[in-house]
Amino acid sequence: MNLYFYICGFLILTSCRHHEDISVEHIISDEVVTITRASNNKNLDSVCLNIPLEFKLNILSDVKFLSIDCIINNHYLSIPSDVVIYNKQDKKAIFDFKEYLTIKKPLNIIIRERNHLISIDDAEKLIKYKKENISVHNLKFGDTIKLETYSQFRKNNPIFLNEFEKVGDTLIIAIRKKKEDIYKPKKIKINW
Repeated sequence: MNLYFYICGFLILTSCRHHEDISVEHIISDEVVTITRASNNKNLDSVCLNIPLEFKLNILSDVKFLSIDCIINNHYLSIPSDVVIYNKQDKKAIFDFKEYLTIKKPLNIIIRERNHLISIDDAEKLIKYKKENISVHNLKFGDTIKLETYSQFRKNNPIFLNEFEKVGDTLIIAIRKKKEDIYKPKKIKINW
């Protein structure tokens, strides 16, 4: 009789278990962090810091729609004007995830914020270790300084990244399954 109750309890527990539609893993990227002069105006006191955020998406059920939104520094960032998302494997920009929904293997995406401005002084601190005679003040519009891989950047600049952590930036992934009319958002904290 006890065996019967154990089997019934096990079946009830496993049938009530919540199944994830998508799994998201934040990966410490090997992509390069860069600094770019984002404006023609040389009098500006800031430059753009481009940090590659990498996520591994694994779609686990029949998903009809998927979108990704970013909230960084308490601001909603739109795609593609504020944020670029691209497929790490082929470096192709992703504007619509439709073609990736039927692929039954994980998708690694890189997210880069286009306008993450930092002061010229902070940028100079970040490039001080470079042996070349480089200065942020000499950058022209569109010029880029490659710093180091994001994994190395994290090790070399923990104080800088701790400032990002204080804000609580998030990624919001919304999905809609086939035969369903509701969107299920999932919030993922960005761990700088």
